[in-house]
Amino acid sequence: MKKQLSSLRAKGVDKVMCTNPPKPKLAAEEPPGGVPPNVPSWCKDEPTGWYGASRFNQCFWEIQSVDWVEVDTGEIVGGMDFTHYRDMVLLWNKGEFTYGEHIWVHNEWGDWDPTTQIRFGGHCNPDCTATSVSGPKPLQFRTWLQFNVTLTAAVPANTVEDIWFDSELIWTTPTGGDFDQAVYVTDGPTDLRCDNGMLKGWSNTGCVFSDVWPTLTYKRSEVEEIVGHISRAQARGAPGNPAGGFPLTRMYDDADAQQNHDDACSYLTGSPPAGANCDEYPMAHTYEGAYTGGGSYPADFSAEWVNATQNSRAGGQYSAFAQAQRLLDKDAFFVKADMNS
Repeated sequence: MKKQLSSLRAKGVDKVMCTNPPKPKLAAEEPPGGVPPNVPSWCKDEPTGWYGASRFNQCFWEIQSVDWVEVDTGEIVGGMDFTHYRDMVLLWNKGEFTYGEHIWVHNEWGDWDPTTQIRFGGHCNPDCTATSVSGPKPLQFRTWLQFNVTLTAAVPANTVEDIWFDSELIWTTPTGGDFDQAVYVTDGPTDLRCDNGMLKGWSNTGCVFSDVWPTLTYKRSEVEEIVGHISRAQARGAPGNPAGGFPLTRMYDDADAQQNHDDACSYLTGSPPAGANCDEYPMAHTYEGAYTGGGSYPADFSAEWVNATQNSRAGGQYSAFAQAQRLLDKDAFFVKADMNS
């Protein structure tokens, strides 16, 4: 900035705004201003960087600041801090997502300009357009200023695309000319993925944060025998346990799924008990199954006789979970056998 002061001085600029790096913060620190409306409470506890609490929501916060610098002397003559939340929410079946910037200005001091305005812009590509960008707002202290943009992905049919996104938070002084502004550019998540018609059984467009591996939870109160089987299989080393180990990966091919089922169930002898049938783990529609995974029995895959009604119910829960989490072919996920629910 000091190298630019002489050229700014020659242009007749008296004072200029400057941005500063984010201030360090501790995990679980209570941010000034608390948590803004419509932002999940888990966001305040994240110490560093983007992260995903789900396949459809990411957020991050930090404390940043703006200084006013006297061009003639280079002296900082005023400034303010602001809590800065960023929150992105994906809509499962519309190919749309919303991005919000939430600003809480505080700790103002010295010679700052009360005419300052804040405006916001969001950008994304490819095959992505931004609409409904909220306009500039006047500077206010100790109140939440919220800026939103709605974005729509127009992904070609039967394709998957990674979407790039960033935003600008621009502080300007209307009377200050071209040089009296400060710009924060924020990169969005790197794992934003949209598809059009690639979810099995659906023809719509949808987006997820693909690096987030969701967990399918089976409850003992609903499918007790399935929960027991999965618990024993995972204890022997079968993949998919969220407490450690490798995830499972969704598989679409029905013929390979049938072969996974047949190969696993071939290890059971005799006839099934009354009202029972064969349950295989990992599930047939995963690449870790008995046939597609190429593992050994019973360390890598397992089969047991279980109540047929519970088995059917568990299969339905898996299908509903894969749809709700928008699991495409080869997407990773975990399976939790909840013995306490």
